[in-house]
Amino acid sequence: MSIVPFLLDSSTAILPSSGDTAAASSSSGNIFGSLASSNPIMLIVLYCVLLVGVMYFLSVRPNQKREKQLAEMRSAIAVGDSIITNSGMFGKVVDITYESFIIEFGINKGVRIPVLKGEVLGKREPNLSNEAPVQAEQPKKKKGLFRRNEE
Repeated sequence: MSIVPFLLDSSTAILPSSGDTAAASSSSGNIFGSLASSNPIMLIVLYCVLLVGVMYFLSVRPNQKREKQLAEMRSAIAVGDSIITNSGMFGKVVDITYESFIIEFGINKGVRIPVLKGEVLGKREPNLSNEAPVQAEQPKKKKGLFRRNEE
């Protein structure tokens, strides 16, 4: 039995249900009440707006905060500071221009390379010893929403 002739059959009449039973069943079973039965497109628009709002607060807003912190840190770099670039190279800032830092890399003090300000990861001294750095004591983690008082 093929489903295509059934779908193409024009003799089957589709009648709308009575408004009283549809409104009563949708208002009791749906959290949006008569909005879903009277205008389903409005409900779809509401879901889309809700999804965009959730995505903004979960992904876009934290990235904007992180970028703002990086911009503040880059503006605080002064001549003579040791920095690390995004590629992992350590250097010392010898001059600052509008869009770049002039950095000395390595032992040869004559090598000065301009690096864009956006490519600087932060201030950091290289660890030239064979010993691991001392870890600072981490503060206690905040307890989650559904976590009980566990120690």
